[in-house]
Amino acid sequence: MDAALAAEARRLLDRYLIEVVEAYELCPWAASARRRGEIRVEVVAIGDAAAAVDRIAGDRAAAIGMVVLAAAADAIAPPSLRRLRDELLAGRSDVAIADFHPAATADLSSPARLVPFLRRAPDPMLQVVRREVLEAVKRAPPPPGLASQAAMLAGRAAAPEPDIAERIARANLATVARAGAAAVGAVLDDIERDRDASYARLRAAAADARL
Repeated sequence: MDAALAAEARRLLDRYLIEVVEAYELCPWAASARRRGEIRVEVVAIGDAAAAVDRIAGDRAAAIGMVVLAAAADAIAPPSLRRLRDELLAGRSDVAIADFHPAATADLSSPARLVPFLRRAPDPMLQVVRREVLEAVKRAPPPPGLASQAAMLAGRAAAPEPDIAERIARANLATVARAGAAAVGAVLDDIERDRDASYARLRAAAADARL
């Protein structure tokens, strides 16, 4: 992988994580994992994704792994990325893999339907989490916000749902409904424009170097 391209892909991923995932609190653990250096990023070509997953699975210091397929948005469509995810998961039970792709539109009709929109990473990407990390998360779910705690104590709110993934999906739908899908989409669109301009500069520089 070209070093300049990898550096830009990492920069763009940081924008997505900070300006979208953390800013809208889409994942309760994302900010703390990033600050502690527990996110391992692998920027690779599509054909090297399997090896990247293996490296992340073997890294005990990584709570979350991101396999970024830099500049591959036109090379691998969302259905193909999902097939790649399924192929990488076949025969192994040590990790969970989620697919992220920049091609998605907002659908607020249900928590599950909103997920692809919130996974509009700058590049096609596979998020890798070891099963043991997921099990630890299930045993120690994040505490509710202060307002929610007060409502629970007052008997005005139900106790947290046992399914953490469903709880997060519901919370994210509420967040986007409150903030406005257009506002979230504007941030994602700005990151996408940044990506297109950045990669175009890299392609131009590479073409000039060949002259």
